[in-house]
Amino acid sequence: MARKPSRSSIGSLRSPHTHKAIIISAIETLKECGYSGLSIEAVARRAGASKPTIYRWWGNKAALIAEVYESESEQIRKEPDKGSFKENLNFLLLNLWKVWRETICGEAFRCVIAEAQLDPSTLPKLKDEFMERRRELPRKLVENAIQQGELPKDTSRELLLDMIFGFCWYRLLTEQLEVEADINEFTTLLLNGVLRPTSAAVQGAAEV
Repeated sequence: MARKPSRSSIGSLRSPHTHKAIIISAIETLKECGYSGLSIEAVARRAGASKPTIYRWWGNKAALIAEVYESESEQIRKEPDKGSFKENLNFLLLNLWKVWRETICGEAFRCVIAEAQLDPSTLPKLKDEFMERRRELPRKLVENAIQQGELPKDTSRELLLDMIFGFCWYRLLTEQLEVEADINEFTTLLLNGVLRPTSAAVQGAAEV
């Protein structure tokens, strides 16, 4: 009878038990020590895993932290349906800020950004994979708003998303996530800026 492969012989395949232990270890280490105390060695020691195992599965600390964020941020991905783009965007940002404040996600997001600054080789992965997934839902809201006539057809989608993310990142990094009233003011200013050229064009055509 063929012997079952041992855990050490499964190569790059992830043991579900060890994988879960490492993710939990990373979360607990972040909670207790913050970014400055988070290291692959500390996570491995707490999880009862080896450093080579972690590096084989994640490659670097940024990849591990990104997966922690992915695993803990499911509730942010619920698509809102509040009847208008502004209300949907308000809901999305309020929920995002709440999750950043009340879970490990806020600290994890700060860590991912910090790692991208310290290790430029992680920046393409951050931009093309991790951040691209973060932009999927707000991009869908923007596209729906354009299709429904709430936003002009020539709206610069990616630039609009950059402004939304820039506002949220600044508040996260400067620990101003408690001031939720600013979200509604921000979305009002944002939409006024997007819609104003269209209004001015209509007014100019009427005057002619």
